[in-house]
Amino acid sequence: MSERKYRGNVTPGDLAEALVNQFNRGDYRAAKSGRGTQAVVQISTNRRMRGEPDTAVSVTITPTPEGVHVSMGDPQWLDIAADLVQTGIGALLNPWSLVREVDDVARNVQDLNLPQEVWQAIDQYAKTVGSRPALLPEPTSVTCPYCRSGNAIGEGRCENCGAPLGDAQPVRCPSCQRLLAAGTSQCPQCGERLAVAG
Repeated sequence: MSERKYRGNVTPGDLAEALVNQFNRGDYRAAKSGRGTQAVVQISTNRRMRGEPDTAVSVTITPTPEGVHVSMGDPQWLDIAADLVQTGIGALLNPWSLVREVDDVARNVQDLNLPQEVWQAIDQYAKTVGSRPALLPEPTSVTCPYCRSGNAIGEGRCENCGAPLGDAQPVRCPSCQRLLAAGTSQCPQCGERLAVAG
């Protein structure tokens, strides 16, 4: 799950409506629901009727005193993974079969970018209403995974217990260069997906 906060003149209902307007057409479908002041938008591909795999994300928008909190569940794309594997196996058995599958592969790869497209749409909407992302501060220390004591960034071993700190070190986003906590799967500033160890 990835999440961001936006400060300023943005409401859950308006943001949800903007997402539905943006994604409820073409190869996508979108629907809004919610209760109270919270809004939920389901965005998915619209291909199952043609026998092609779908992918979907769920966006939850909750009001905060400063604006809104937006969280996006991890995309469900098991059908796409299975389709890509099937295409790969087919290409091994008959390389010419890949020629027929190029369009399907291109659509599947595009669907893998759905979360990033949704974040871009949210960021664009926030800019149009004068809102801006409220980012957490960059890490200033490294917490030892064994004894939980704080250490300076870049230290190879914990000052307290001597445990290795390599996997706990923050990483830089390759796109915007923001310093992020270890294990972050998506940059909250630019939306870039990051490789997570393990």
